[in-house]
Amino acid sequence: MPSPRPLHQGEPARIGDFRLTGVLGEGGQGVVYSGQAPGGAAVAVKVLHARLAQDPDARRRFRREAEVARRVAPFCTARVLDVGFHHDRPYIVSEYVHGRSLDLVVRTEGPRAGGSLDRLAVATATALAAIHRAGITHRDFKPSNVILGPEGPVVIDFGLSRTLDHTGSTGLVGTPAFMAPEQFEGKIGQPADVFSWAGTMVYAATGHRAFPTDSMPALIHAIVHRPPDLTGVPAPLRDIVETCFAKEPGDRPTAAALLRTLTGDTHPSPAPPATPFSPPPVLPASPAGPPRSPGAPASEGPSPAGARAGSAPHSGVPRPSLPPAAAPSPGLPTPPGPTTPLPESAGGPGARTVPSARAPGGGTTPVAVEGRRRVPLRAVLLPVAAVLVAAAVVVPLLRERDGTAGPTPRVTTSLDGTPAPTAGGPTAGGTAPTVGGTAAVTTPREYGSLAYAPIVEHGNDIRSAATGMVNGRATLVTGSDDETARIFDLTTGRELTTPLTGHTEWVRSVAIGDLDGTPVVVTASDDGTARVWDPRTGRQRGKAFTGHDGNVKAVATGVLDGIPVAVSAGADETARVWSLSDATAYGAPLTGHKGTVWAVALGDLDGVPIAVTTGDDGTVRLWDLRTRKQLGRALAGHKGWVRSVALGAVDGTPVAVTGGEDRTVRVWDLRAMKQRGRALTGHTGWVWSVVFGTVGGIPVVLSGSEDRTARLWDVRTGRPIGAVLSGHTDCIWSVAFGAVAGAPVAVTGSRDESIRVTNLGPPYPRAS
Repeated sequence: MPSPRPLHQGEPARIGDFRLTGVLGEGGQGVVYSGQAPGGAAVAVKVLHARLAQDPDARRRFRREAEVARRVAPFCTARVLDVGFHHDRPYIVSEYVHGRSLDLVVRTEGPRAGGSLDRLAVATATALAAIHRAGITHRDFKPSNVILGPEGPVVIDFGLSRTLDHTGSTGLVGTPAFMAPEQFEGKIGQPADVFSWAGTMVYAATGHRAFPTDSMPALIHAIVHRPPDLTGVPAPLRDIVETCFAKEPGDRPTAAALLRTLTGDTHPSPAPPATPFSPPPVLPASPAGPPRSPGAPASEGPSPAGARAGSAPHSGVPRPSLPPAAAPSPGLPTPPGPTTPLPESAGGPGARTVPSARAPGGGTTPVAVEGRRRVPLRAVLLPVAAVLVAAAVVVPLLRERDGTAGPTPRVTTSLDGTPAPTAGGPTAGGTAPTVGGTAAVTTPREYGSLAYAPIVEHGNDIRSAATGMVNGRATLVTGSDDETARIFDLTTGRELTTPLTGHTEWVRSVAIGDLDGTPVVVTASDDGTARVWDPRTGRQRGKAFTGHDGNVKAVATGVLDGIPVAVSAGADETARVWSLSDATAYGAPLTGHKGTVWAVALGDLDGVPIAVTTGDDGTVRLWDLRTRKQLGRALAGHKGWVRSVALGAVDGTPVAVTGGEDRTVRVWDLRAMKQRGRALTGHTGWVWSVVFGTVGGIPVVLSGSEDRTARLWDVRTGRPIGAVLSGHTDCIWSVAFGAVAGAPVAVTGSRDESIRVTNLGPPYPRAS
């Protein structure tokens, strides 16, 4: 670090609890002072320009996002000690690292080599992995932000560019010579940091930049289109950094994988290429059949891709069909008591089930399609929220009792009480299901109007929302950065219990499930755990799920072979299956993603219980939950990360819907294993969340975005429906469907710390 100059007249002598002793530097971001903490420790105080003074929301957001940096594990990073405002100027205080920047050392002493270079690579990758585990993107990783201190290399200014990006600054965030290709399009994510790390290592090893050019246009062209100049980078570091220079973000290793490679643990290669499709293993014909070997590996990599499930592969060889019933999966305990039977998909003899469509309370109800066989319930995994919604559906439902099935009316549940679109046949007896305990809409509200005033009980961002019927009441559950989950009456917006407290970090995801015939809420948090709660008392049930190595970003609930389960996903690049009854892990993790897994949804694909996951590697992946193997190839189409997924069906075709960094919503045909139609475009910011449902008999998707709006889409046509839903003053993190007084509503949760419940009709708007 440079020697500080003395303070000039008019410059502050103290900021917060810190005494200032000099000025270390000045620039376009602000001024960096040297200082002392109350205990005498040396600190660096960066005071940013006063771009936030007139924007209360931006001030609050700056403080919160800077606070995130304080949670980074202090491995090879300069710890953030304090954040705040001084005369309307935001400041960040970090420990002062005595030393010189890597940039200065290379310019004055020459490139690093041998053990010095090896230690530099490992230390900086360690820092980057810790930063990413905290959910931060550095955005400006470069040689001048690496300080070679007396105790080794230290990374500084992590998270600062994120806060600067929200202060009203314009232009690119980052230093062009070390930026990734996607950053020039305004797309910034953790893979960009890996690209910048590689550029920093090339500079450290050679003294020249990876893309040496004479002008800014030439530099941008080289980064976007040309390979890096790795002349002089020694092996094996050369091979490692080369993988980090992949032009597509999803082809780069994560910081965690990079660190494992540098320490000799694994190889940071991108996802394996797709191979010709081969069918999943044939399950035994009945529970009495021979079980799978408990000692067999749960997953050996992705299943090949190329053909739709339930059809013949490309070779023309008939694919073996799933037998009528499957043996219980090994490793799952027998339920301690009877569980509520699941409703089967509405359909007559010969129907088969496909992934569930969103139901009135935000749960799911399976959609009936034509087929040649019926899959018994014990061979099907369905989201448990369907059980909770079933109490409000006033039509007969198929239930499995002692191996026999009851009546099978051709009905599916929709958001507004109208029959959802199916592959054929009228509703049974002409009776439509109802929701919320109301036979019909009693007070139609105008599309886009609020059902009631925004809910503002949380004290921080609303990261997740789920709706369902709990004890006959339409219920909303939300998770927040205030480290709590809360339970509300969806009809009135009133909080029903005390907050669910116990997590020690942000609550990233919530789900409603069923355990032993009683409703439960499941939460997932950045504290590395998932937890089960009794929604009637607000108390935790049993022990926390511990097993993820890092933040848990998503959770979904369901029933697998008669056992209530939760599937969680997180920063350790895995999804994991848990028994809800005793919090034990069920089988091996689902592995294959090359980055944080941000979203998971559960359903059924032609009798095969599946999970669908998305993540920072930009892919959508399908998993057979019995075998733990990936089904087909990873679905790619989004540019950048994919943070959300929902399942449904369109005219009998099972689909997944995703939203991502490229500002698009995409619909995927799960049988054909390809995108269905064009991407749904219109959002002007990243798409953080999606949910599937039906409104007015139309299959729809609701999406929430960084642009502060939610949008409703007709999945059949790919066109928007009605006006954009606005009103939030910051980005929309979470969306859900529900019903109030029998009429459909959209639930949106925002960074502005509010929850809005918006009417969707009737009358229902048409696609524009």
